[in-house]
Amino acid sequence: MVRPVIELINKYDAGKFPKGEGYINLSSNENPYPPAEDVLKAIEKSVESVVNRYPDPEYPELKRAISEYLKVDVNEIFLGNGVSDCIYNICNALIDTLDKVTVPMPSYTMYVMYSMVREASINYKVYPYYRIDFEDFIESARDSKLVFLCSPNNPTGNSIPVEGIREIVESVRGYVVLDEAYVEFSDSSAIKLTDTYENLIVMRTFSKFFGLAGLRVGYGVCKDDRVVSALEKVRLPFCINHIGVVACVEAIRCLDYYRRIRDKIVRERERVYNELSKFEKIEVFPSKANFLLVKSDNLRLADKLEKRKILVRDVTGLTGLIGEHVRITIGKPEENNALLNALKEILT
Repeated sequence: MVRPVIELINKYDAGKFPKGEGYINLSSNENPYPPAEDVLKAIEKSVESVVNRYPDPEYPELKRAISEYLKVDVNEIFLGNGVSDCIYNICNALIDTLDKVTVPMPSYTMYVMYSMVREASINYKVYPYYRIDFEDFIESARDSKLVFLCSPNNPTGNSIPVEGIREIVESVRGYVVLDEAYVEFSDSSAIKLTDTYENLIVMRTFSKFFGLAGLRVGYGVCKDDRVVSALEKVRLPFCINHIGVVACVEAIRCLDYYRRIRDKIVRERERVYNELSKFEKIEVFPSKANFLLVKSDNLRLADKLEKRKILVRDVTGLTGLIGEHVRITIGKPEENNALLNALKEILT
């Protein structure tokens, strides 16, 4: 028999994907630029030599590269098949039935979904557009086993101040899980707080900044060696394929390339934000990520853009968002121009 709680959980909605040629996909927060040339060469070489062999299940080379990138101890690193897999493993390792899990909303629904799988007691705290009231939140979350935070937050794009994160970590009796999937597009990270606080778990990914979403590599950092050991124990032993390992290690060696790409995306984000702000029928919110949240009450923007072969993510109905909202990934300049031209037709 299927567990009753599984029957209650909605399948994760990954949004729409292109149905044919000619679509512009601005729905999945992917990096629109190709990997560095050296990364592509490393991938090609790895395909020729190692696809018939299992990767080292401890992934020492990848962990060393991440350690050097973040300036953290290699023993504080855990891995997963994308950040979503890390979330799943954290829930499996740390949550017992009816443990309290606090999630401020609107945010990434996987935190709630995997906590529900563990039959946790979910404490929703709704803050419009993720503008967290720290005093109120701490009072509500203090006795939680897990607290999930996202900075920059998906889908609102705003960041939590590092001092606010510190205050939450110091006040919560359990663990604070901070999702920094989009942090490289912002100007602040709380990763150094892991030097001080053992109850802070920070997750990162190679999907966004490094543009390797299709290879599914996520990771995290925690100073508590019991937690790291548990997360490495519960994950699948070969959760990352060898091609993913090779690509990620080489990507870290190509940081200058990725920083130039990041700067292009950030410039485009600000340009698109300024252009969207000119439309009177919608409201666009500032972002520190590689996407923008747009409020578009009763305009059915996602459907109208899809008819013009432009895909954006409809996040209407997400807890904490009142009214119609779409999330728009920042693409290449020509893709963004196509979006702006289409919106001009729709909104004027």
